[in-house]
Amino acid sequence: MRVIDKVIFKKALIELASNDPVYLRELLLEVKDDLKKAKRKRLEEIVNEDFEEYEEVFRALA
Repeated sequence: MRVIDKVIFKKALIELASNDPVYLRELLLEVKDDLKKAKRKRLEEIVNEDFEEYEEVFRALA
């Protein structure tokens, strides 16, 4: 995203906050939830990759 795009986006968010704060709040909560889900999914992928990589070691220790 270019700098000018960020400035325009910020102004649009400020205007939206003035005109429809409930919608903006819901939108931000939705974005926050989506980011949280994406982080959790990535963490699960990393854990699964590690378990696949060290599966034989884990089996030998069990």
